[in-house]
Amino acid sequence: MDTELPRMNRRSAFLLALLPCIARAQSLPMPSASPIDSVALYVLPTDGISENGAGAIARALTKDTGLWVKSSMWIPPGSIAPLAGTNQYPAEDYLALGGPISRQLQDANARTYFIVLTDKDINSRTQNFRFQFSMHSPMARTSVLSIARLGYMKDGTPAPPDVVAARVQKMLMRIVGEMRQGWTRTAEPADLMFAPIMSVEDIDRMNLAQSVQKRKQPF
Repeated sequence: MDTELPRMNRRSAFLLALLPCIARAQSLPMPSASPIDSVALYVLPTDGISENGAGAIARALTKDTGLWVKSSMWIPPGSIAPLAGTNQYPAEDYLALGGPISRQLQDANARTYFIVLTDKDINSRTQNFRFQFSMHSPMARTSVLSIARLGYMKDGTPAPPDVVAARVQKMLMRIVGEMRQGWTRTAEPADLMFAPIMSVEDIDRMNLAQSVQKRKQPF
């Protein structure tokens, strides 16, 4: 049985605890991207993700990848409603947020990738799984990442801030690796591209540094 997600006040406290940890995230030794490139990746905050929080995450991701990563202004989620009979929101609706905002960003181009960040619990409309941490649309160059479950242990208790920061870092790097670099998924539990991810315990087992080193491929 799934553990019910904590109320918004606990989620807000989690976000406040997360930001300094993300900002201090240990950098990985990645080559720098060309300074003449347009922005490689945009982080798009919505729901309970603040602009300051998205900015800290973008700066940490820039250090981790060597890519030029920026964050946008906060995006209103509009009329996105939960799936019938649940507290989960359709991931497909969050993917659709990337298109309109991308056309307003003058430093984005046809290769810029977008990650929508939300603190809402998400699932696909088919609900083939109990929940989803993320969903991707390569054609739209957009992914959505939910941090709703990353802040808690399997029993529903709050996770330590450093654990939360590591989980967010891994999931973001996983998106960049798969969507930009073409990294393929694997059945190796310790690999960043392990699939399917069924719980936060799967994320905790991933070794980010070893996964990047094994591929020896700059972002």
